[in-house]
Amino acid sequence: MSALILAVLLLVAAVAARLFLTGLAFDAVLKHAGASEIRFEVTQASLWQVVMKDVGFLLDLQPFTAERVSLERAHWWTPSLGSLRVESARVPIRLHDPARSPAPERKPAGAVILPFEEISIDGQVVIQADGQADQALTVTIEARPGPGKIWAGSARVSAPGLAGRGEGTYDLASEALVFRVPELALDLKPWAAFAQQVLPLPENDWTVEGQVSGSLEGRWADGALTGTGRVSWRDGRATSTKQAITATGIEADLELSDLAQLVGKAGTVRIREVQTGKLTLSALAADFTMAGMDHLTVNHATLETLGGRVTAEPFRLVPSQAELDAVFRVEGIQVEQVMALTESLPAKATGRVNGRVPVRLTKEGLRLGTGWLGLMPGVQAEIEFNAKGLLTGGASAGTPTFAVLQKIESGLLRLRISELRLDIRPTDAPEGRSAQLHLKGEPVDREVKAPVILDLNVNGPLEKLINLGMDSRLSVGTKP
Repeated sequence: MSALILAVLLLVAAVAARLFLTGLAFDAVLKHAGASEIRFEVTQASLWQVVMKDVGFLLDLQPFTAERVSLERAHWWTPSLGSLRVESARVPIRLHDPARSPAPERKPAGAVILPFEEISIDGQVVIQADGQADQALTVTIEARPGPGKIWAGSARVSAPGLAGRGEGTYDLASEALVFRVPELALDLKPWAAFAQQVLPLPENDWTVEGQVSGSLEGRWADGALTGTGRVSWRDGRATSTKQAITATGIEADLELSDLAQLVGKAGTVRIREVQTGKLTLSALAADFTMAGMDHLTVNHATLETLGGRVTAEPFRLVPSQAELDAVFRVEGIQVEQVMALTESLPAKATGRVNGRVPVRLTKEGLRLGTGWLGLMPGVQAEIEFNAKGLLTGGASAGTPTFAVLQKIESGLLRLRISELRLDIRPTDAPEGRSAQLHLKGEPVDREVKAPVILDLNVNGPLEKLINLGMDSRLSVGTKP
């Protein structure tokens, strides 16, 4: 009887010792990798299998947890620990957390040792952001050792609106990772709010939708990332309620030459329609390059609006500042459509114009630079005024042309225009004058023989006329 009791005690002691030694070994491996605040419970330990539950630790202040970690050894006499399986892992990642302190710098632990025949991990990466519900990514990883100290593995990620798979190799000696992500698909609608936490987007109420796909490949070594990628956006839509802008039918393609710095050597964007206030832009097409996510150079851009075509000269764009500073060349713009954007303008006109107009758009609004618009050669144009005193103000009633000018300004006579030029913020204009308009024509009524030359001034901000109609700071009058 005493021998039986002794055998039971030795068995219990052996199991307890194995559990204790297994715990020490697992703890040592994690500490060698730089982990802290390690916790786990060894629930099973034998020559063939070790099972731990409620595993948790910090690695560079990043928490990791797993419900179950197991080791299975088909050949207990070999130096390998067998197959490592991590189940129900959880890694929370908080985006843009200014309260979080940077991870303390730790000394290299030396070459990593993975004495396993294979590694299998399944769990979740939980993305967290202020004001947003957590988004959980389901992740599975499979890895096996190859020649030398190189491991090869594959991974899959899935979530509502997100799917991707990747593969790569990891060199334990040099700690270099070579990776390839051949498939990546993202629905922007459920993920746009998270993207705004990490991308240099302007502070506004922009919402974006559409399907993004792409592929990446590169290398991580010595703390540096190198790589390339391709990204496409289809069925896109972007809306800002505050700025009253809606863009639909967005298609974009970008080729990244530097994945770390987000440098794009070739990019294109096409937008079917942009609606901003009363103005509609269509068939927008542009090609650009990137010196970083927040530094774009638009090399060429065209669009159709107001019955004509607009081409932009090369310009730079900083998305986070929500500003535009560019020069636009216009061709064949219909005057009547331009005038329809204004309010209370005392004139109606037909015809088409060409021109060159610098435009600066900021949070404060629209600002036009020194430019011009002129009548297209060979195009018939007409204008009809409706502003008494506009042309006869200050003129003597006894002059031969007074009666004709009075009919023109009252809308009784239309003018057929042979010359039209609008100079915007001319360099030689006096202070307060934003534009000068020169017209030359004759009445459409053939019975009235009175050639007319008009020089009109726009005093006050021309942009107010374009945006909101005339106000107390803007007046139109004949040239003194």
